[in-house]
Amino acid sequence: MEDVDWARIPGPRWYLPENAQAAMEALVRSVAAQQAARALADLRYAVTNDHAGTLYPAAVPATGVFLRAIGERTGPPRQEALNALLDWWGCFHPEPGFETYVDPLNGPAGLIEGIARRVRDATDVLHRAADDPSGGGGHRPGVKLLLAKLNEGWGVGVG
Repeated sequence: MEDVDWARIPGPRWYLPENAQAAMEALVRSVAAQQAARALADLRYAVTNDHAGTLYPAAVPATGVFLRAIGERTGPPRQEALNALLDWWGCFHPEPGFETYVDPLNGPAGLIEGIARRVRDATDVLHRAADDPSGGGGHRPGVKLLLAKLNEGWGVGVG
């Protein structure tokens, strides 16, 4: 898992980095699929204002966690991670005043570009997941939709 110092990532006053950290710890400790799915949902809600449809800068490293879950997990955890990215894509926007993410490797970037770059960098992972028949393959349409959305760009709705 990517080592993220959630407390060093800026966000609005309602961003609680300790919630993101707790979600990551729960994910690492998870044994059952439902535990992992709950941890991924908790991470999603820690890095967004889901009701307002806004993303905090911490959504960029959370995207990496979701992509890793899509690639390495099956069943409910994979679906939870996939649902987060599909819900965000093209519908969520940066929280006002927090439009930039400072990536430790690539420097500052727009928050949306940071998320899109992580997804672009994981296209091989997504293609493998799209071909994976595990769990009856129920995740496959969602993975293919995310790949289509990536090709269309953030502002264009697909599906």
